[in-house]
Amino acid sequence: MHYKKRLLQTVNVLLTLLLTAWLLNSALAGGGDPDAARKAWPMIENGALLIDVRSEEEFAAGHLDGAINIPWDNIDALIATIGDDPKRQAVFYCRTGNRVGKSIKLLAERGYTNIYNATGLEALKATRP
Repeated sequence: MHYKKRLLQTVNVLLTLLLTAWLLNSALAGGGDPDAARKAWPMIENGALLIDVRSEEEFAAGHLDGAINIPWDNIDALIATIGDDPKRQAVFYCRTGNRVGKSIKLLAERGYTNIYNATGLEALKATRP
């Protein structure tokens, strides 16, 4: 019985370590989701509005050509840029997709329904056709 309990504890420790390593790797990579980024490119190529919701400093350090910089929490400016059509297609990106998610939530509360989270700049660069 003691053996089974010890084995279960060891398995739990290993699973915790694996999960921690996976989360740290994702956080450190910080580039976003390549699958989400890959899906964004046809939208961008077909004229979707491209908005970088990172800070001005991050934008100045590098961004996609044609992107408009509006920080994620400046909802009034995002709405003004998207316009009156709440179904206008827009592709947003930041560093990992977290700020985009926050923007999308705030915009959805105002009726905007066609904002795509392309996640991170690095994922977009890596998957550019």
